[in-house]
Amino acid sequence: MGNLRGRCSALVKLKFPSAKDAQVFWEALKPETESPATPRSRVRIERKGALLIFHFEATDTTALRASLNSYLSWMHLLKSLRDLLEEESH
Repeated sequence: MGNLRGRCSALVKLKFPSAKDAQVFWEALKPETESPATPRSRVRIERKGALLIFHFEATDTTALRASLNSYLSWMHLLKSLRDLLEEESH
């Protein structure tokens, strides 16, 4: 993660009901990690079965908080969309 290492960091682990669910969320979020919106923060996502592990690094706590909030908001949106699609299919 380049010159951000060691400044501010957070590790978030999210367990999904299945490895398939984790894969879908990982594929949806992975492009966001490849072209960060700001040079002040970086995120790396790993998938281990039904677990997604987010590694956040930032130059300061404000950038770290903004990055965490963005990813949590995207996760909430993805979950809402998945729930809506499941309701419509039943």
